Amino acid sequence: MKPRLLIVDDDAAITQQLFWTLSEHYEVIAASDLQSALRRSMVYAPDVAIIDLHLPPTADSPEAGMGLLEYLKAHVPDSKVLVMSSANSERAACLERGADGFLDKPFETEQILAIVHRLAPERQFDMA
Repeated sequence: MKPRLLIVDDDAAITQQLFWTLSEHYEVIAASDLQSALRRSMVYAPDVAIIDLHLPPTADSPEAGMGLLEYLKAHVPDSKVLVMSSANSERAACLERGADGFLDKPFETEQILAIVHRLAPERQFDMA
């Protein structure tokens, strides 16, 4: 069984890049806003969530992304959360709220693969 990933980003190009990069080794689910991310996290209980901080409806602030981070840590406690953002100034706040990692945008494909491999549950990880 492949580990389940939830990708949350309102930039369709980033979501598609991550989907194609990760879908060979992971079951990938995507969301583009806070509400769909909350619904998908309740239904699918992802092993790893990769979330952007700046999401609709408050894309001009990190409020939605921080709220999603807090929700995931409270309601899907076994899920690991990787925050990706160009707002490096939010790194410390994300880590204080329980993020398992922080990745600066733009990122390299190798970086995301290495981090997700580290965060994904070993018992389910299948490279075949």
